[in-house]
Amino acid sequence: MNKRILTIIAAIVAVILLVVLALPCYLGVKTQQSMDEQRDLLAKSSFLIIDKQSYQRGWFTSTETMQIRFKPSFFAGIQQQLPDNVRTVLQQPITVVNHVRHGLFAGSIRPVRAHVETELRFTPQAQQILARFFGQEAPVKLENTINLSGSGQMHVVIPKFNYEELSGIKINWQGLDSTIDYAEDFNSYDSHTVSPGLDMILSTKGRASYQDLQFTSHTEHGKTSLALGNSDLSIKDITFIWNDTADNNIRLDQLVNLVTNLQIGAFISPAGNNMPTKINIQNLKLSTSTKEQDQWINSQGKFGFERMQYGNDVYGPLDIDAAAEHLDAASLVAINNKITQLSTQNLNNDQLRAAIVSAVRNEGLGLFTHDPLIKLNTFNLQMPQGLIDIHGNLGFKNLLASDMQQLSTMLNKTESEMDFAIPQAIMENFAISQARALFTVDASAGGAEALEDIDQTIRLMIDSAIKSMQAKGYIQVSNGIVKTHLKLINGKVYLNGKMWNIEPEPETEPDYAELPAASAVAASTSH
Repeated sequence: MNKRILTIIAAIVAVILLVVLALPCYLGVKTQQSMDEQRDLLAKSSFLIIDKQSYQRGWFTSTETMQIRFKPSFFAGIQQQLPDNVRTVLQQPITVVNHVRHGLFAGSIRPVRAHVETELRFTPQAQQILARFFGQEAPVKLENTINLSGSGQMHVVIPKFNYEELSGIKINWQGLDSTIDYAEDFNSYDSHTVSPGLDMILSTKGRASYQDLQFTSHTEHGKTSLALGNSDLSIKDITFIWNDTADNNIRLDQLVNLVTNLQIGAFISPAGNNMPTKINIQNLKLSTSTKEQDQWINSQGKFGFERMQYGNDVYGPLDIDAAAEHLDAASLVAINNKITQLSTQNLNNDQLRAAIVSAVRNEGLGLFTHDPLIKLNTFNLQMPQGLIDIHGNLGFKNLLASDMQQLSTMLNKTESEMDFAIPQAIMENFAISQARALFTVDASAGGAEALEDIDQTIRLMIDSAIKSMQAKGYIQVSNGIVKTHLKLINGKVYLNGKMWNIEPEPETEPDYAELPAASAVAASTSH
């Protein structure tokens, strides 16, 4: 009996020894496979180059060493505008050392395949620059827990710092914390990123800050290389302050176009002036959703903010909800690849815009020839002059590539219905901003008064046009709000249910040259 018990105990001990000794080796092999897959993904990125790589696998621990660097094309268009210190860090190679512990309880009491801690080693020149901000603390902390199934979780931390120079530059960075849960073979992943805030004082030039940035996303791979899924970005507060705007050529319309990727900026900056001394945006939100259905892509995006102070004016809330349906996936892939290629070239804004338009006409031709549908579900913007409310849709039916060479043929296969409600004051200000770009007024020759004359003339022209269209039944006007329903079908345009007469109707055109000058109008209305 005792002999039998000893045999059982010996067998159990042998099994335990086998598990303890052999399992880490097996998990080490599986871990190396996972690390190889991650490295392959890294090598396929459009901005990194892996110069060297080695993997030393042990029984319980392993070490992977890589030397990476950013491609010369990385940020090609803006590298010259980056601070010298930042550009130096980006140009230096980085040594990545992955310290791997493989075993059932390598990371915690929960069984895992391995736990990886990543160490970044910078060149002495880059390290000296980074030490100014982070001191002796590592600028990036990265941990990777690989589950038994091959899925896992990455945790990335950029620690906070408080940097100050004698020149008056101060940077208070509250850090960043990001968690990425990835599936086996990296077919999908979920991320959550939090950054409490950033406050930069740029000496005597101004200040920039944001508070409470949060980003969540779900990404998965479909039949193509396009990333599917959804994302949500929110920022509680964004503030820009300029102490001197004399040399500031950035305008609010350009900023909004950059952030939203929609050409709506002219409505927000109607006079086309330079930015004021202060801009504050509260509760900014951006969300996207992209789905795949057979060979088609359906996408939706939402953008808005609760309040925006632009100088002395207050805008908001802004609510934009747009969608694109039945988009040809192959054409989207081609455009995406082309834009990625363009981003590596040192192009100015005009060249980049022309190149993107060319890409849409060539690589993206299939986006127009497969009956796409664009929906503007909501566009609501509260402005000082009133509320802009636009919604509707636009699509193409049976459009051929040859049809796009002739506008009339293309319009015959375009279908659209839109509802507009726009304050007349906004239309006037928009027309004034366009007109001012065409005139150069000598300040020594009464420039301010001449500009006011131009502005008043434009207002009278817009008012005359609106009254004429209202009389013909094309639009409705109520309490200063211009409303209409636009319909485009079979090449014909209908406004407010009435077909637009392209041929000009015989009528006496007003002689704007004989209209009273603004100074005279102002004098007559003031008495």
